[in-house]
Amino acid sequence: MADENPRDSPGDTPAPSAAADRPRRRGLVVVPILVALLVACGYLGYLVWQDREDEQLRSTAAAEASRLVEQLATYDHADVDANLEAVTAEATPEFAESYREVSDGLRELLSSGEGASTGTVVRSAVESVADDSAVVLVFLDQEISNVTVPDGRVDASRMVVGLSRDGDRWLLDSADLA
Repeated sequence: MADENPRDSPGDTPAPSAAADRPRRRGLVVVPILVALLVACGYLGYLVWQDREDEQLRSTAAAEASRLVEQLATYDHADVDANLEAVTAEATPEFAESYREVSDGLRELLSSGEGASTGTVVRSAVESVADDSAVVLVFLDQEISNVTVPDGRVDASRMVVGLSRDGDRWLLDSADLA
C-alpha cells in the first residue's frame, strides 16, 4: 500500500494558502480607510459650507448696518415724519419706540432750525455675528446744514450698531456713538 498524503485524499479540500488570504486582509484594511476618508470628506465639506454661510451672514450684516445707519443719519426738516417712518419700519420694536421718543423731541428743533443731514458710511466691519444678531462697527460721515451752518459741515462719527435677525432680514436694534 502506498503512503497516503492526507492532503491528497479525494474528500479533503486544500487548506487556504497565505496568498489566498491576502485579498481578504486587504479588504479588512481598505474598507475602514475608505469609510474614514468618506467621513473626513463629508466633515470638510460641511466646514466649507458653514464657512460660506458665516461669510454670507457677515457680508449681509455689514451691508445692512451701513444702509440702516445712512437711513438713520439722513433727514430733512421739511419731512421729518418720512425719515421717522423709514427708520422705524426697519427697526426692532424696542429701538423704534426709543427712536420715536427722541424724534418727537427733535421735530420742532429741526423744523425751526431748518436742519438737514445726509449720512454716508465710509467703512464698516462686523465685530460679531450669530444666527440672530450682529454687532457692526460703522464709520459715518454726516453732512449737516441748518440756519447756523447754511453751507454745511461734515461730522465724522464712529458707531457700534446692533442688528437683530427677523426671518431673512436684519433690523436695527441699537446705534450707539463710540
